This record gives sequence, C-alpha cells and structure tokens, in this order.
Amino acid sequence: MTIRALSVLALSASIAAQSFAYTDFSSVTSLNLLGNAAQSGTALRLTANTSNQTGWAWHRTAMPVIAGFDTTFAFRITPPTVGTKAEGMALVIHDDPNGIATQGGTVWGMGYGTGSNSAVGIRNSIAIELDTYLDAFLGDTSANELTIHTRGSQGNHENEQYSIARATPAVILSNSQLHTLRVRYVPGTIEVFVDNAATPAISRAYNLISGGLYASGSAAPAPTLTSGTAFLGFCATTGAGTLTELVEILSWSWTSTPLVDACYAGAPGADVLRVNGLSGGPLRTVTLPTYQPFSIDVLSPTPLGNGAPWILLGSLFPNPGHPATVTPFGSMCMEVAPFGIGTLILADAFSSPNPYLPAGPTPWSIQLPIGAIPFVLDITLQGVIATNASPLTFGVTNAIDVEFRNSPAPAITAVAPLSTQPGQTVQISGTGFQNGATLAVNGIAVPTLTRTPTTITFSYPAGVPCGSSLQVQNIDGQTATSALNPNPVVTSTALSSGTSAGGQLFLISGQGFAQGTTVTIGGAAAAVQSASATSVLVRTPPGTPGVATVIVTTPGGCVVNTIYTYT
Repeated sequence: MTIRALSVLALSASIAAQSFAYTDFSSVTSLNLLGNAAQSGTALRLTANTSNQTGWAWHRTAMPVIAGFDTTFAFRITPPTVGTKAEGMALVIHDDPNGIATQGGTVWGMGYGTGSNSAVGIRNSIAIELDTYLDAFLGDTSANELTIHTRGSQGNHENEQYSIARATPAVILSNSQLHTLRVRYVPGTIEVFVDNAATPAISRAYNLISGGLYASGSAAPAPTLTSGTAFLGFCATTGAGTLTELVEILSWSWTSTPLVDACYAGAPGADVLRVNGLSGGPLRTVTLPTYQPFSIDVLSPTPLGNGAPWILLGSLFPNPGHPATVTPFGSMCMEVAPFGIGTLILADAFSSPNPYLPAGPTPWSIQLPIGAIPFVLDITLQGVIATNASPLTFGVTNAIDVEFRNSPAPAITAVAPLSTQPGQTVQISGTGFQNGATLAVNGIAVPTLTRTPTTITFSYPAGVPCGSSLQVQNIDGQTATSALNPNPVVTSTALSSGTSAGGQLFLISGQGFAQGTTVTIGGAAAAVQSASATSVLVRTPPGTPGVATVIVTTPGGCVVNTIYTYT
C-alpha cells in the first residue's frame, strides 16, 4: 500500500471517529439519562405526559464542534388529551463543568435555562430550543417557536433577550406527528432546517469562537470551548397541573468536521513547537500581523531534556487540503517523502548553519525582526526532533498553521494636549499602532518617546505652525492623521457681560483650546480659572464700560477673538 493511501485511510478513520448515529434508542448505553429521561421501547423519552417533568440525555463522549458540525434528529411531541401542551425541548451543545451530569432549569427553563427552580443555567452552551408554550414574561412570540439561545460562558437563559435568532415554522411541531430538525454549523453561520426543507427556517451569523449578535443587535458572546469539543444532548420540561406533553426522540445522527488532522499532534506527546509562545489552540492556528516581529520556539522533549537536535520544515500549502506524509518518525502535515512543491527546510540544528534561519540545540528561539513577513501568507510549520538519547530516536513535532494577515489601519481617537510648550510630552491615543510606527508633523519626522498598540507619546517640537497636521504611519504603510496646534474656534460665550470693576466669571466655549491658554480682555490679562480642549473659564480684569475685545491665545501661539461687554 502506498504512503498516500495510508494517509487517506488515516484521515478517513479520523473523520469516522467524529460521527455517531442512533437509528433508534433500543440501546441507551452511550447516553447518560438524568431526571425523567428514560428509554421507552425504541424511543428516548425526555418527558412523559405528566406535570413537573424534566429530563436530560447526554451523549457520553464530547465531540468536536468549533470547526463545524451537522446533526439531524427525529422527534415527536404529543400534547395532553386534556389540558395544555407545555413547555418545550432543546438540543444543547455545552462544555459545562458538570459534563454529562449537567442539569438546568425546570418548567419554563426547558432544562437548559434558569427556570422555576432558579438554576444557574447550563454554562458554556448554545441551545436550539423548540418552545411549545407562550410565556409572555420571557418575551416569547408564539407557542411554536424555534429559537437559539446562548449567554457565552455564563449559565444559559430562556428569556428571548438571549436569542441570537428565532422563527415560527408554518407547521406545528407539537402535533403528535413525527418531525425532524437539522442543525448545521459552518464556522460563522448556524442554520436550522425543519422537516428536511431545502431552505433553513433560521440562518444566522454566529461563531463558536468569536460569538455574534443577539436578535436585538447587542453583542452575543461565544461559549468558552477550550478544547474545541462539547457535550451534546437533549432536555425537555413540562409545567404544573395540566401543562404537559410527551416528548420523544426517535433517531439522532451527528457528524463533526475534524478540528485538525491527527498529524498536528506530533510524536513527542507535548507541544514543543511554538509561535509567539502559542501552539494554536484546538484548531492549531496562530494568526499574526504582517510586518511585525515574532518568534519560533523549539522546546526540549521531556524524555531527552535540553540539547535535542531538530529540523524545522515549512509548507506553503497548509493543511487541511494537502495530504500528509507518513514517515518513520510519525505523520507529517506536509509532503516530505519526497519533498512536495513548497516544502522548505527553514532551520537545521543537525548540520552546518542554515541559509534561512539560525538553529542550535533545544531549547532554541528564532527571533524574526520587523518586516520579516511583509505580505499575506499561510504556512504550516512542523519539525523533526530527537526525542530520546539512548537509544537515539526521533519524532515529528506538533504542527502549527500560521496565518499572516494585514492589520487594520491605525486610528487616532485623541491628542492631548493639542498644543503646548516645546519639549512637553504629548500623548496620542487610538488603536492599531504597530511596532515600528513612525510619527510626523507636517511631513517632518518626529521621534517617539513610547509606543504601545493604543498610545504613542512624543515631545512637542518647537516652531509648530498653527493648523498643523500630525500623522502616524505603520510599518505596513497605513496611516492615521489628526490636527495638532489647531487654530482655535469660539462657538459661544456665557456670562459675557459684567461690571467694569472686573472679577466676574466669563466662559468661552469652542474648540482647539488647551491647558496653558491665555486670555486678554481690552488688552488686560484675565485670570484663567480652567482650560480644556473645548472651554476656557476666566475672571475678568477691570475695564471701561462698553464692548471690549477678547483675545484667546493657545500655548502654541494660535489666536481667536471674541467680545465682552463691561457695564
């Protein structure tokens, strides 16, 4: 059998391990049933047609979810012969600390929320809810409502303010008939299909890593799924008295999109390869900005200790999508037997100095400088490393997909002060200031004192003209501009008349002022009580009855006039 065929078989086995199917529930050994959930013939019964029922059923094995999944289940909800159907059921995807012992709220909590028992709610969860009873106090809009709820890492809640999307299907789903729901998640979009329809009843932008928006438009957080996996299952409730219904699941299938190929794990059993100190999380991906410095670290395998030799390889055709190679040292995430197009030896600690990157025995850190990667690039990194000294054995390291992406343009939100005396410190506040960002005033370079992603400080230069322009330029060429030493503007005045004896408060409002602004009225200096970018408050000097000219001068020497009336 060829190496490529072995690789394909290994990938197929990996995909198969991410799926399961219950054609019926004649066996429930792979489920954990809680509360009133029970096997009923070949069905999974969550609630009987009895009051105050709450049932949970969890698949015992956590499954990958953040890379995508597709699941379909058949169900039947039978209303009571006498009474009112209530409350509903939900498919829940969660990583609650209680795992397969997780329980949530009763009655209107439908097993996943807070409910009548004031439960915490299932944490780190997303619930696809089928609500069969209209609880107006929860914001329900119908008694046949499909809705998707989450509160990120917090306990989930049944109130519709925590819905990212909802719909009322044309068919009543609690009519004693067999129905199906299909839930499909492709990172960035979640869809819900009813009864094998070609068009989803719900299609909503949402990401299990970054979150999305609630239906109200406010931010909806993502659950914290550290390993990229979650527990899966169903819950349902009935209410008090005659608020009941029989909820049964008849079949259920699930397929996960694999998080990554098994080749990403590596042979040493630990993540010895890091980029900027990261191994990429469950998706084995590290995203870095172009033009910025970064490090590649190769740590020592535990069995061997310091001093392990290694080779670092890079592929310009990152996985998934490119067949891995099975080697005597383990499965690699790139073609190396023979080398594929785009596979490079980036560093080599076994032999003479490498033409690309410096290398030495572990632990070793390769520091890449500013501008090393000036363009968008995807690359997979993986190495071969000595894992044991006696006998000498080798293994492949973990693999990391590195994505280099252009950063957003810088933005300036404030400059303080806008004008001041030469040599004084000015702070620029904003976002997206890169390492290597430069500063210029009217096109003339100005040294920076400090720089972080959100602030830059510099010494105010001498001779800055009024109405100047300040520019921050990132190393990738993107810029942000703002005014510096602007010409002040008076928009209004208050308390603009007073006795000729002086000593009266006078407020000047406008733009372009700064601490250190001076004011004269009729040629005499006014006592400045306070000054900000938008206002100057003074006490008037004595003057002659009548209209007097007011001259406002900013610390940078820029002037604007207004008037004051002495009585």
